[in-house]
Amino acid sequence: MKTRFLVPVVAATFLASGAAMAQSNWQNPWDSNFWGYVGANAGQSKFRGACSSLFDCDRKDSAGKVYFGGNFNNLLGLELGYTDFGRMRSFGGDTEAKATNISVTAGVPIGDRFSVFAKGGAAYGRTDVSASPTAFVSTGRTSEWGTTWGAGAAFNITRSIAARVDWDRYKLDFAGGDRDVDMLSAGLQLRF
Repeated sequence: MKTRFLVPVVAATFLASGAAMAQSNWQNPWDSNFWGYVGANAGQSKFRGACSSLFDCDRKDSAGKVYFGGNFNNLLGLELGYTDFGRMRSFGGDTEAKATNISVTAGVPIGDRFSVFAKGGAAYGRTDVSASPTAFVSTGRTSEWGTTWGAGAAFNITRSIAARVDWDRYKLDFAGGDRDVDMLSAGLQLRF
């Protein structure tokens, strides 16, 4: 397991939580009122990596994710999610990726209805690479920890429903090495 990325993520989380604890409205994840939203997004993923001119190459596919989260206070939160990036065609085969992630979110409300946020954390990815035997490309399945980060915006339609747009980048382990997968998505978030 690669842990070199976990140290900065954990350190940043503790530093952010220490600063946020000084604020009076701090909530902990184990409090019953911490978890406050659930959502689903759909969009397009883009696999970043090599393609061959000898074979069909399609780096983009439809993708979707579900997530739930809560807020420590008005600025910091925690989000858990699952993403299916779809399939990329290259080297006479397919590349598939899925990931489960945990991210710290930092957001800023702009007025009563709009907010922007950034997020970063760890992702446990499962990837499967197949290719033509004549392509001489590493193939196989891998499961490994990686990183994720992104940004987004939300617009409150009502008190309990928000429209949300996200851009995410995941660094996942594929047969043959780490690669980035980007995702641009939009969806609805339900607050309770």
